[in-house]
Amino acid sequence: MGLKQSLVDKQAYAVILAGGVGSRFWPFSRELEPKQFITIVGKESLLQNTIRRLSGLISAKKVYIITNKSYFYELKKQIEKFKIPENNILLEPEGKNTAPAIGLSARLIEKQNKDATLIVLPADHYIKDIARFKSALRQAILCAQDNFLVTLGIRPGKPSTGYGYIKIGHQSPVTSHQYRYYTVEKFLEKPSLKNAKRYSADKRYFWNSGMFVWKVSVFMEELKRSLPDLYSQLSLIQTHEDISKIWPEIKPISVDYGIMEHSKRIALIPADFGWSDLGSWDSLQELLPKDKKGNVIQSDSVDCGSQGLCVFTKSNRLIATIGLKDVIIADTPDALLVCNKHKAQEVKNIVEYLKKRNRKEHLVHLTDKRPWGSFTVLQSSDGFKIKIVEIEPKKRLSLQSHQKRAEHWVVVSGRAKVTRGNTVRFVESNESIYIPIGVKHRLENPDTVPLKIVEVQTGSYLEEDDIQRYEDDFNLRG
Repeated sequence: MGLKQSLVDKQAYAVILAGGVGSRFWPFSRELEPKQFITIVGKESLLQNTIRRLSGLISAKKVYIITNKSYFYELKKQIEKFKIPENNILLEPEGKNTAPAIGLSARLIEKQNKDATLIVLPADHYIKDIARFKSALRQAILCAQDNFLVTLGIRPGKPSTGYGYIKIGHQSPVTSHQYRYYTVEKFLEKPSLKNAKRYSADKRYFWNSGMFVWKVSVFMEELKRSLPDLYSQLSLIQTHEDISKIWPEIKPISVDYGIMEHSKRIALIPADFGWSDLGSWDSLQELLPKDKKGNVIQSDSVDCGSQGLCVFTKSNRLIATIGLKDVIIADTPDALLVCNKHKAQEVKNIVEYLKKRNRKEHLVHLTDKRPWGSFTVLQSSDGFKIKIVEIEPKKRLSLQSHQKRAEHWVVVSGRAKVTRGNTVRFVESNESIYIPIGVKHRLENPDTVPLKIVEVQTGSYLEEDDIQRYEDDFNLRG
């Protein structure tokens, strides 16, 4: 690395966008457990993979992550091993698309370092060749020093209706910083199949990766020019505490539509590092090893005579298939998806259907993660519900009461500290305790090993909103 590059890298910050829902990866991805937090490829979540790729390029103290406030505690768990400062977590009260999210990050980083260069990365992408990825980013950082808004473009490997496209102009001569770039003629929305075939056959078109690099000062100038209202609103934010005051007035808009499509300062750096946005099940199956008939079977499955079959599971069921072609099966304990591989982009329509009908399957899994641990619903019927509740070491639930249900707790492993009314007692493994309707209570794990209990609820109404909290360590969702 030359002296110029080394000096530039010291001004580089990463902004990771981690607020999306990933609805096209349903039923694995749910609104309260979106795809960036789950392990899809490899041994870590997509978010953790994104952070790890920055090792040796960006220090942990210069990595910022913006997400929805409801994901705060899950995100904290996931980034703990990377030593990213908690103050680098930026919380949106609600999703407003990419322009406000990136603008907020730029605003707060600019207050620390007006000479910063921002690398903007989605949290849920797959990159195969990390060395080439870092090389492309270094070229993009140098390009950004010449006051460009830089986008990383991907050569289309096939006609795809799931990606936006970028049409390039001419290629620059080699610059004084020893890189070359393409000028950009236009950004194009996700196309029809007919247009996707035309774009993928034309070398002037690239996929829009959603990865950008720019100087914070240049981005703020373009934000002020193209989205003056958003610029003015973000200018009122001085600290994290100001976000919730300003956010309700901000209108949702993407950075592509709001800024990139209007700017005259766009440069494209071609990127060839084995990229996928993992936007849907069909994109995942392209990355995984296949048998001689093109099947991807990563589960306990028996197949006879299928071709192009993809089977993924989070359940304990045996999956048996016969004579299927180009079918995706994604199985979880409470929901099963079976779809034609060529219709994978339409899974989001199922999620919208579930949301409109207030079905919980779009929102959470049977195992619902909470800041203090998790619970899994084993069985539910009229008048009763059975759960497995797991509490992490030194964590506790809120002090609460219920108006329509009683609870019976049996400790399976560990030791529980239970507040019931005005008394506190310890409940050992193989012991139980009863919590009557209306009584204030709290469940706590006082030890350094996980606590697991079986909870049996009985009553006339057993949903999660029958709860009154008096004290809560987490305040958001506990």
